[in-house]
Amino acid sequence: MKRFLYFTLFIQLLASCNNDIKFDKNKWQVNSDGFYIHRDKMINDLFSKHNLSNLTYDEIINLLGKPENYANVDENEIYYNIVTDYGWNIDPVYTKNLKIQFDTLNKVKDYKIEEIKK
Repeated sequence: MKRFLYFTLFIQLLASCNNDIKFDKNKWQVNSDGFYIHRDKMINDLFSKHNLSNLTYDEIINLLGKPENYANVDENEIYYNIVTDYGWNIDPVYTKNLKIQFDTLNKVKDYKIEEIKK
């Protein structure tokens, strides 16, 4: 009986370790001191419940809000910052972004998570 109880507690502990939350447009856009505090927890739900393929640029903006584009971004790409970690440095030591590319008809051609570690 004790083994069953310990096993049940262990399974509950493992289940509680999953920090994913349901995608919510309003929470997606919450920015606290330059950091998006909910995005990393929502990205799995976003990908599993919202088919981004073939959405138009306007539909993406309606779903995710205005992107955080950078100076060196191609004309047919937009980025959404997911995580930025500065560590103890002034420059980021880790970034995680959602990169979305559009075709000539302004529909999503490809999207992926890009991680950069320095």
